Amino acid sequence: MKVQKILLFLLVLTVSTTMAQLTNGAKTLMHTQTATTFEKGKLGMFTNMDFFTKAGDFIGQSKPIDFKTVNYWLVAGNAIFTYGIMDHLDATLGIRVYQDTHYTNEFNLPDDLFLTLRAGSFVFGQQHFQAGFLTSFRIPTGEVHNYPFTEYASGALEYGFLAAFSFYEDQYLPQRSLNIHFNMGFWNHNEAGKTIYTYQHFFHTHQKGDKLIATKSSKEFRMALAAVIPSPMFDFRAELSGMLYITEPDNFVYSAEEWAYFSPSIRYKPVDWLSLDIGADFRLSPGDRQNTTADIPDISKSIDMPSSYPAWKVYMGANLSLNLLGKGQRTIRDYETRQRQEETRLIESILNEKQKAKKAEKEVENLRKVRKEAEKEIEDLKKLLED
Repeated sequence: MKVQKILLFLLVLTVSTTMAQLTNGAKTLMHTQTATTFEKGKLGMFTNMDFFTKAGDFIGQSKPIDFKTVNYWLVAGNAIFTYGIMDHLDATLGIRVYQDTHYTNEFNLPDDLFLTLRAGSFVFGQQHFQAGFLTSFRIPTGEVHNYPFTEYASGALEYGFLAAFSFYEDQYLPQRSLNIHFNMGFWNHNEAGKTIYTYQHFFHTHQKGDKLIATKSSKEFRMALAAVIPSPMFDFRAELSGMLYITEPDNFVYSAEEWAYFSPSIRYKPVDWLSLDIGADFRLSPGDRQNTTADIPDISKSIDMPSSYPAWKVYMGANLSLNLLGKGQRTIRDYETRQRQEETRLIESILNEKQKAKKAEKEVENLRKVRKEAEKEIEDLKKLLED
């Protein structure tokens, strides 16, 4: 079983090399959406994976005979594709490649699909600000849902709406300056009337095969705030994200808790078309259950495991950006857009060369100081020898 888990972990790392509560759009940031849409004809491919692991020991004095510490892995991986359809509009298809469920099936491979349409890049405030609007759907293609230790998946067709606002300190070269992003939105799990839990074994007064059906559709209010400090090779990023229930789910739902996370991360940009991400999530919300799960098995009551969301998660990601239209653009508008892009790249290259020149100048100045110090030491040695 351990070998199987390791192989699956390596598979997810290879196919979808980050923490995503939900894949609601392009993964420019971990949990925060930007108001800026992809350029027409541009394709972004993002792979990400998040994981948490813990060795869970038995809680209490009466440990069962031959009990062994349980090593739990919580892994989720995504493959995400974003395409610029036209000016001010892009679309994102997210595939949850792998999701631990901790049920008898152990994992969903694959899990659910996520589809997002974003209208954005609407500038205002002397072009320092941009606004956008996203509508997203979670399509239940995974084998099982309502699994513990991660965001609630109802198994119904879920949907939501999100408003995104972005601020760029430099309106002409936005990606090279401080930028700040804010989101607020609504999410509907849409589970009313759907079977949320099916008993696999006898449990209290319930028989194997008994089903629990949702009596209502739970709804959430979501917020996120992010700041990005860019440099030529690295982006330093910090995010705050959270969720509050507008309508709480039934009490036989795992992860029926409100959550808040602080998420620092770094993006490495070796070339224009490739970037690599590494970061972590740290839970700010309380660790104890806020909405006690009842009438269904809860492993955290007998084994030392998170009673709601994990206190931390680590994530990794790799991103590609390709211009599918390239030189094949033929309209006047496309030509002007390409010209602006080339001018922007030229300005960026000039700024990079200036930074390199300043660095080289500083190194030359340091060498001059070293040479002067060496000459002084030689003079002191000559005087010492003459004496």
